[in-house]
Amino acid sequence: MKKIKNCKYCYESFESRRSNHVYCTLSCKTKASYKRNGYKYVTGHYKKEEIALDIPENELPVSNEFFDGIKALETKIDSIIAKPEINGGSISNVAIGSAAADATIYAGKKLFAPQTLPATKGDVDALKQEIQNLKFLFKMKSM
Repeated sequence: MKKIKNCKYCYESFESRRSNHVYCTLSCKTKASYKRNGYKYVTGHYKKEEIALDIPENELPVSNEFFDGIKALETKIDSIIAKPEINGGSISNVAIGSAAADATIYAGKKLFAPQTLPATKGDVDALKQEIQNLKFLFKMKSM
């Protein structure tokens, strides 16, 4: 659905390939974007204009709330620094508790639902041995 439209930046007529095309070329689209966002052409490239502040840097307004906020942050930092560090005893207690919990879960599964446990190498070796015994018995019976 090609339609003749006017470019929104340079106002030249162009044939739009889609209904939402408003610029004739990518360069018009880019230049319109620069114009919208306040870029200024400086030799060789575009640069965004900086907003000048009315307040000089040396005379920034400082209120009591600012100082109160800084003091509150300093007290928080001091309290974080003063907290006790992690010691080896607490780590060992956590490890022992975790191992005890895992052992309890394993023992419960072994007692109440042994079929849900994964097979170990020992289980596989025992099955191989039983199969060998059955083969041997069949050979003996057939002789």
